[in-house]
Amino acid sequence: MDAMGEQMATTGGLGASYILGMDDREQIMIALRKKDQGENIIGLCGPDKIVKHSVKTSRRKAERDQLFQKIVTATVTKKPDISKIQTQIGIAIGLNFDDKIDLSETSCCVCYGNNKRMTTAERALLLCAKIKKLQTVLVVLYDLHGRLDLGEIGIPFGEDHNGCKILLTSTSSEALSKHMKVDKLIQLSET
Repeated sequence: MDAMGEQMATTGGLGASYILGMDDREQIMIALRKKDQGENIIGLCGPDKIVKHSVKTSRRKAERDQLFQKIVTATVTKKPDISKIQTQIGIAIGLNFDDKIDLSETSCCVCYGNNKRMTTAERALLLCAKIKKLQTVLVVLYDLHGRLDLGEIGIPFGEDHNGCKILLTSTSSEALSKHMKVDKLIQLSET
């Protein structure tokens, strides 16, 4: 233990860690401020109301401290709708997949008669490119229940975009640690 009486603990041997004796919101803010490569995916686990309140509070602090150019949120749910998640994130960063734009010079849409429809893979490419244009971005994904392919959505992470932090929330620590292999897991207490 150090002078502040805090103790480091490792969860599940997966490299994810949390600090005992520190306020939950303080742990979240430390994780969000950390610039180290390899700690870009943060998992918050606990009762739904507590998780949402902690994220709301942390988001306000991050906005106040201008930690990110953009902070975007999307809800995953038990049966993830990739297109809906892409739309929620896209709208937040100024990307409207329904815009009637001339995409004839690009290969990012599939044309059906006069209607132009993009596949989720094409939407993911556009979303990824738009997110990469932002120097720093926080993507909050609520209500994770199992594995979610961030690449399929179009969320760059790790070496692909070091300025992109991803905050995943779940009531299941297994969903975060085993399925998503978060870099940092913060278990929120009920107090």
